[in-house]
Amino acid sequence: MAFQRAYLDAFCSNEPVSLNQHSFKASLGMRVPLLAFFLLLFFTYTTPAYATLPVAAKANQYATPDHFDHFLGLNLSSTSSIQLKTDSLVVDSTVSGLIPALAYSTDVGLAGGLIWSTLSYGEQEPFKQNIAVTALASTKGLAGFNFFLDQPCSFNCVDRLLVNLVGNRFLEDQYYGVFTDQRIDLQKNPKRFEYQSFTIKVNLEYRISTKNLAHKSETLFNSLYGFLNTDFQYKTPWGNDDTQLIMLEKPTGYEGSYGFWLGLGGLIDTRDSEFYPRQGWYSKQQVKGSLKSVLSDFTQTLFLSDTRFYQEFKLILPIVFAQRISYQWSNSNANTPYWSYPSLGGEEFLRGYVDNRFLAPQFWATNTELRTWLFESTNYGIKIGGTLFIDSGSFTDGTIANGDWSANVRYTAGFGGLVSLFSPDFILRVDLGLSEEGYGIFFSTGMLF
Repeated sequence: MAFQRAYLDAFCSNEPVSLNQHSFKASLGMRVPLLAFFLLLFFTYTTPAYATLPVAAKANQYATPDHFDHFLGLNLSSTSSIQLKTDSLVVDSTVSGLIPALAYSTDVGLAGGLIWSTLSYGEQEPFKQNIAVTALASTKGLAGFNFFLDQPCSFNCVDRLLVNLVGNRFLEDQYYGVFTDQRIDLQKNPKRFEYQSFTIKVNLEYRISTKNLAHKSETLFNSLYGFLNTDFQYKTPWGNDDTQLIMLEKPTGYEGSYGFWLGLGGLIDTRDSEFYPRQGWYSKQQVKGSLKSVLSDFTQTLFLSDTRFYQEFKLILPIVFAQRISYQWSNSNANTPYWSYPSLGGEEFLRGYVDNRFLAPQFWATNTELRTWLFESTNYGIKIGGTLFIDSGSFTDGTIANGDWSANVRYTAGFGGLVSLFSPDFILRVDLGLSEEGYGIFFSTGMLF
């Protein structure tokens, strides 16, 4: 696994463990049978005023304000009937979880970790604070640590601060070559693609909302954000021999390299939930760059685009159609380290292919999912559901206008399961993706997008 990109960059030899804003995403293995389970899930609920009911598992009904004022501690001034539909905790409360996890695969061996997470709710949307600390290790040489903070209303209550710190050592990181478009037999001599590495990452993002700006399109400005971010990464292979592909090809960065990027961009978010969206859309566009000699040993410019759409419809059961379209471009050249190329494969894109399977100057990718809840117990705060998905993507070393996109199109398909426990915002997810090179199993918390 690998603690990937702006998040964690190592856990097993094949797939990423990552923290994506509010969700812990952990993929446990690829191409091999996997047994993954939680040993313990412990939630405690505390409120500053010792509220007797800090959790609203789900409110989906017509009710008078007086009823909800008593039931949930809300201060509703309207005297007319209202309709509330939420899958979040809606009073001042803190939900903390201590989650030991245990998994096994032939690639990783026995892997164990400890995840501590706390989620505080208040008047801020979607929450007041989210903190997660993760430590993971395996019998085949993984040792990793991650700290994640998501803080809305950090300075002036129209802003949001995200911090992500990663450090890991990995004895079975994987390299398949830069712009490798031919099929690889990953079952034959898998050690050829493995190498030892050490990685440090620091990611900061500061968002500012435009909702206070006067404009006729009030709804749009309430959903519009601008942001600045900084990324620092240092990665170095070490102790590898000439039989490994990375030492045979010796790509830029095989002796170690570091980069520091400054970026800016904007996003629009009209989703009805950040944890399990049913309606709305989301679009984030970003440009970032590094300069040689400014905390970097290479110069690079990147453009990242991520757009998502959600629509709920009913076919016996309520079903959510979710679509994501992504595009990444880099002016990568001979001086760009291999790990800084846009990457297809793994949990984020093309589930069914191994992580970092396709490294190229640019790619597009889509994720299409159908999601539904099949069973719900309000008494125990449990929901069980499933997903069907199709992923596709392509990469090229040309430009967006003249690149040969049709030559490298890849597809994966699969299905998964969902379980929500105690808090509606805490979702366990298992995905199985199938491709022409094998299959991938991903055990995660939170929706992929």
